[in-house]
This record gives sequence, structure tokens and C-alpha cells, in this order.
Amino acid sequence: MKVCLLLGLFVVALLPSFSESRIVSKCELKDKLGEEINLPKKLKSHDDEILSIIICEILRRSNGNTSLVNVDGIRHPLATAQPTTGRSEPETNKTMAAASVSSRKKQRAPSRKSPDSQESLNDMENRFDEEQMQQDDERMSKEGSSDGDRSSYQQDPNKITLWSLGYYGVFQLRDSHFCDSGYRWSRNLCQKSCSDFTDDDITDDIECFINSNYHWFLFRTLSHECFNDRKTFLHDCS
Repeated sequence: MKVCLLLGLFVVALLPSFSESRIVSKCELKDKLGEEINLPKKLKSHDDEILSIIICEILRRSNGNTSLVNVDGIRHPLATAQPTTGRSEPETNKTMAAASVSSRKKQRAPSRKSPDSQESLNDMENRFDEEQMQQDDERMSKEGSSDGDRSSYQQDPNKITLWSLGYYGVFQLRDSHFCDSGYRWSRNLCQKSCSDFTDDDITDDIECFINSNYHWFLFRTLSHECFNDRKTFLHDCS
């Protein structure tokens, strides 16, 4: 009897962590993003293809995993630094890699848009400041030091925050630009803790993704794979 009771309590204790992660399908993304992305009239005839490309690029990065966290650079467990909201960052599905920001750039597929739609599309794309995001990516934490500054490390190595860059949730939103992870300096454009983007509710993720116009960045850095599949990618979604 006691064994059954303990087993039941153990399962109950695990339920919250399981409920915080799920896989978002391309059809769910189609329904939710389709309601939020507004296109100029000249682009209405291309809305299915544009939506297909954006969703394809999202899933290439995250596979729809709401709790996914990827990291470039070096990070130590949070000891003193915490997200501004006080929530801790999930450790599952985290990958560590010493990679430069430039390695994240995708090769752009050949443009095959009609002249009539090109002007409207460029206007939509330019609403996202890619250069600003890249500057944020490269910026060190306020507590960090440059590579040439060794004196502060010799004085107190615990105060040094090494360069790193985190990508959070379904949309892989960066903690340099969109949210605060507590690991590094952030513009925190969406005024969120990055842990808000790693639960099973993607409502706030979508709000940040659309309001920041980050979806147009994904569109203009599209892969050949997503470009080639743009006409069929969402065909099985009603």
C-alpha cells in the first residue's frame, strides 16, 4: 500500500514538468500565425506560400519543441544571475557549441517574386532590424570583459560572464534581443523572461514573434529546402 502511494506521489510530481513541453504541429502554426500575419493587398495572392516558408523555417530550427533551448558559446549554471522575472531557465534539450554569430546566417534562396509584389515584400521585410539584432548578439554582459581585459579576471573570475547566445522555444528567440535569460546582456525587446518561451503555451511566443517582425527575418533568410517546398508544405492542413 505504501509503495503504491509513494509511486502515485512520484508520478504526480512529474506531471507539471511533462505538461510544460509539447510539440507544435505545422497545422497549428498555420492556424495561429495565419490569424496574426497581415499582408499588403499586393501580397494576398502569395499568402499561402509566404506562410509556408515562415513555418517551414520555424520547424527547421526547433521541430516545434516548446521547451527547446540551444546555446552558442560557454555558459555556467546560474548561481548569482537570474532572469528579471525570477523564473529559472530549463536545462533540458540544451546544446553547447563554440560557434560565431555569423554561423547562424542562412544562405538566401533565389528570388522568384513578381515585380508587382517585390516592393510590398521589401517593405514588410525591412520592418525588422537585422543589424541591431546582430549587434546585440555580439554585445557582452555588463559584468563581462573584453578578450583583451585580463586584469578583472585575475581579480575575481566569478564576475566574468563569457560570451554566449541562447535560443528559446518554438521560434528560437534569442536572449540577446528578445528576452532576458539572466545569462547575458539583453535588449529584451519583448519584455519577457526567456523561460516564458519554453512552456507549452505559445501565445506570448507568437506575440513577440509577430510584434517584433522577426517572421520577416526568417522569410528573407529562407533556405532552399523551404523555398522548394513552399507550394506543398501545408497541403495536408485543412
